This record gives sequence, structure tokens and C-alpha cells, in this order.
Amino acid sequence: MTSHTFEKLAALVKTHSGIHLTEAKRQLVVGRLAKRLRHHNLENFDRYYEVCTSSPDELQIMINTITTNETSFFREQHHFTYMRTHILPHIKTGHLRVWSAAASIGAEAYSIAMVLDEILTPHAITWEVIGTDINTDVVDQANEGLFPMRFAEQIPLEYLKAYCLQGVDTHEGEFIIDDYLRSKVHFEVANLMEPIPNDLGRFDIIFLRNMLIYFDNPAKEHILKNVLKTLKPNGMLFIGHAESIGHLTDEVTQIKPTIYRKGARS
Repeated sequence: MTSHTFEKLAALVKTHSGIHLTEAKRQLVVGRLAKRLRHHNLENFDRYYEVCTSSPDELQIMINTITTNETSFFREQHHFTYMRTHILPHIKTGHLRVWSAAASIGAEAYSIAMVLDEILTPHAITWEVIGTDINTDVVDQANEGLFPMRFAEQIPLEYLKAYCLQGVDTHEGEFIIDDYLRSKVHFEVANLMEPIPNDLGRFDIIFLRNMLIYFDNPAKEHILKNVLKTLKPNGMLFIGHAESIGHLTDEVTQIKPTIYRKGARS
């Protein structure tokens, strides 16, 4: 892939997803998209660019192919500890809504759901978790709630016993989130660079973790503006440990590193 062709593909990706692909990512993109050239029997990436610009379906497949979907259960454990000890005990009534905004295959959203069920359900407080991702493939996978068994070691034993079922027959070597917990978690496709659909609703807590690092500052500001519109006053925002947003928005106040509350800074 020539530099010129990479620049065209990178611009296409940025226009439709906001993801900023630097020259350092060129070989990664080549490796991931090579199978798409073979699929279409194309001789070069210039021809593939033409396919993507003329086919919305192939454009989505390209975005699915190049997006990074690293995830795990209870990643950055201190966020779950903070939610369990500093937020949820103060919820006495109402219906709590939590958004996993870059949900990938769903490990984060199901981790959140396990904590909410443990703390809120015994007090008859209702709740739900919404997960979104730009990648249509991982959204389908998340809704299935099916994971390789290696993910099980990331889940505390009491949660593993309460909410996870070991796969059998064709699902040997996998486990599935049980029907009850899956009924409380819903996943759908969303592009955070675009206005958030009104029917997604508003949220008490938003997890926007480990995805802003893939965007340049203007795109980060745009995403934060879109996302924070859905966060209720005094709602809580969690971001990834490698991310910082203090210079990008004045809509939230930092409570601890990577933990913010919606409200103007004093």
C-alpha cells in the first residue's frame, strides 16, 4: 500500500468513524485488510478504496476489520470498586441507567451488570445497562453473551457462579452469561462521532474507557460533547487510565484520576 493510498483510506475511516490512523498504523491496516482484497479478488488497495467508497456495506466491514476490540471483564478494577462503594450505596429509589459507550464484545457491560445486580437488586432498585459500539460484529457477539473460557479467570468466583454457565457440545471451551443478566443488558450499534439517538435516553453513569486514545483532540472534543449530553446532572463518567479530558471539556469535574462528575468546575 502506497502512502497516498493509505492517506485516502485513513481519511475515509476518519470521516466515517472519527478514528485517527497515523502512518505508524499503515502495516497494521495492510495486514488486517489483506483478506478483504482476496475476498473481492482485487489486485491493489486503490481498487479496494473504490469498493469502499461505492459500497456502504464494505465500508462498514472495513471499519469492523480495523477497529481494535481489546477488552476484559473488570478491567481497571478500581472503577468498579468506586462504583460499589461511593455511588451505588447512595441510590435509594428510581431506575439506574448505565452506558458502556465503547462496549466491544460486552465484557465491560456485563461486569457493570454483575455489580449493579449485587448491590441494587436486593433493595428493589431497578437498573439497566446499555452497551454500544461502532463495530457491528462485536455488537452481535455482545448480545449473544458468549465468551471463550479464558475470560472466566477475570471474573470473581462469586459472580462466575451466579451469572455464568459453562458451554457444552458445540460451545465446549466457552461460557455464556445467563438469561437473567442478559435480559438486563442491551447492545446496539452507535457512532459516537454522530449525534446520539434520542431513544438511547439519559444516563446516571457512563463508562467511556480506552477509546479516546484512538482519536485526535478535535474528535475527542466532539465525542465528549455528544456523550455528555446524555449524562444527567451530577452523573458520573469513567475514562481509561491512559486518557485525560481536563483540557477538552469544562462540563465535568474530576473527582479522582479517570473519575468525573457532571457539573461546572468551581
